[in-house]
Amino acid sequence: MKKNNFTSLIKKALIISAALSVCFVVNSYAAEDAIDSNAILVLESVRQNYYAHERLISLKNNYAVNINKNVPAKMWLNRVDSSEVNMVTNRFTGEQQDAVIINGKKYFASGKEYRFNLQENSSLLYSKDPLTSRVVDKADAVAYSDASGRILYFESNASFERFVELANSDALYGYSK
Repeated sequence: MKKNNFTSLIKKALIISAALSVCFVVNSYAAEDAIDSNAILVLESVRQNYYAHERLISLKNNYAVNINKNVPAKMWLNRVDSSEVNMVTNRFTGEQQDAVIINGKKYFASGKEYRFNLQENSSLLYSKDPLTSRVVDKADAVAYSDASGRILYFESNASFERFVELANSDALYGYSK
């Protein structure tokens, strides 16, 4: 009788452990899919900004433009020097910003109010990597600007490369080819 109970407990333990391992595997894929789907949404907005910028240039110069849909995603973003980024508004200015030293790191903003905001609001010192959703320190991040001037902060060049590779993946913008 005791041996039968022991065998029953072993079977239940094996079933529970198998179920848990399936749950962990499914959850890890779900987390990766969530990261990719968030990155795809950001990538889609970057693409739309690029096309809107191309249309605006054609209107300003009074010529028709044929927007090439095969432009590589790397063309949608430009790496920028952090010293030309207002880290309060997360916008590329194209002009040298004032350096604000906080905890030995350089952050950039222009104007007394923006510098004050950087010093008083520590949440402005951080952003999320659009690919991994990890929090990155803006002083250490790699900054890229989209066509509208919006800044995306990546934890590394490798993260940026993987981000733009999503545009060439089998699931382009969340739809399968």
